[in-house]
Amino acid sequence: MTILDRPFYFVVVLWGQRFRDYFLDYCLPSLLSPGNFPSLSTSAPSTLVIATQPGDWAAMKTTAIFQELERYVVPVMAELPAYVSTSNVYEHMGRGHKIALEMAHQAKAYTVVLTPDCMLSDGTVSRLQDLARDGIELVLAPALRFGEEPFLRHLGTMGILGPARRRGSVEPLVVTGRQLVSAAVNGLHSETLSYEWATPYFVPIAPAAWWRVPGEEGIVLHSLSWAALLLDYGVLVEHDTSTLDSWTLDGDYLHKNLRRITNIHVVCDSDEIFLASWGPMHQNRCDPYALFKIPVLGKMMRATQFRDSFYGPVFDPFKRRIFFHPVRWHAKPLNAEWTRVEKQAARTLGRWLRPQEAIGLKIVLLPLRLMFFVSECWGSRAAMLRRLRQLLRGDPGARTWVAWRMRAMACRLLGIKFNAPRPTPPPP
Repeated sequence: MTILDRPFYFVVVLWGQRFRDYFLDYCLPSLLSPGNFPSLSTSAPSTLVIATQPGDWAAMKTTAIFQELERYVVPVMAELPAYVSTSNVYEHMGRGHKIALEMAHQAKAYTVVLTPDCMLSDGTVSRLQDLARDGIELVLAPALRFGEEPFLRHLGTMGILGPARRRGSVEPLVVTGRQLVSAAVNGLHSETLSYEWATPYFVPIAPAAWWRVPGEEGIVLHSLSWAALLLDYGVLVEHDTSTLDSWTLDGDYLHKNLRRITNIHVVCDSDEIFLASWGPMHQNRCDPYALFKIPVLGKMMRATQFRDSFYGPVFDPFKRRIFFHPVRWHAKPLNAEWTRVEKQAARTLGRWLRPQEAIGLKIVLLPLRLMFFVSECWGSRAAMLRRLRQLLRGDPGARTWVAWRMRAMACRLLGIKFNAPRPTPPPP
């Protein structure tokens, strides 16, 4: 096996006990499985960069499992400013990403970006090294949310997680992609459930569409939400971090840095790599939308809503391009039914996501979009009144934000693509 001539940098941003515990109880033990940290084969030591605050760093360093990780990587703290409760949590996370990724860029390292509330299937790091040896410069894996309570409960039922919390143990958490998929598809968060194409949910920003495979424990997924599981900073001469000033890595950071990246690998099979991330079931809860339950009309409205989200200002051209890669998440061996569902999904998406709408379709969709517009305005009336008060006070940030929102809404009503950069929203 060829030893890589540059190190890996693993990047995590966290603060507070909740996410510190997630990292120590689940993320780090999964990184210590045989096919992950122990498989590292680089000429220089690899590094785990944790963007956090000194108190969290001190608390983690005293744990036995943190000392265990030092056998394989060098842990380094990137100091994160203290989080203020009135701050935007995503902007604060972006600050951590900016600090850590600039360190990785200076080292010209192979970089893996993780969240503290995630697990990786055993063999992920080994596979990433193989891809790096083959000259792959960017590896992307779908990243959607699972429900913390049912997801972890299913892993416990399988005997992968014991009844007690893992803190204090130095044992690795060894879990396969199929085991993670089984727990994931049986423990989807309501947010992710709402992305299923056939369900009657209204999702203003829909980062995925997926279809169940009848009789199987798995789904066919098309995603706009991706985790950068390998980013080769050795080929990135210029490093544009402007996205991270007001957003996280979920924004257009990759799109702005693709100029020198040519060899991209999209993980389309959960047997290769699987990343599981979760959130409490009550967080960002989604509920069905009554109008979407109307036969025929409801399906058209649902599809229109997804199209408008797809071509809206949140998703950049790069994300739209890789969206059409079908991804198979499966807990059992594949069979012919998967191909049938993939073809069905491709036909459906091809019908609704054509770059240009025919005149007849525009006429049909305009009243549907007007209904969405009225519904969204009603649902956001409190926020709109708050912005109106800011405008009346002469707040320049509110003027910029409202102007951008009005342009985005007008383009959405008319079925026109809108890619103007998203400004930083003014504080409440």
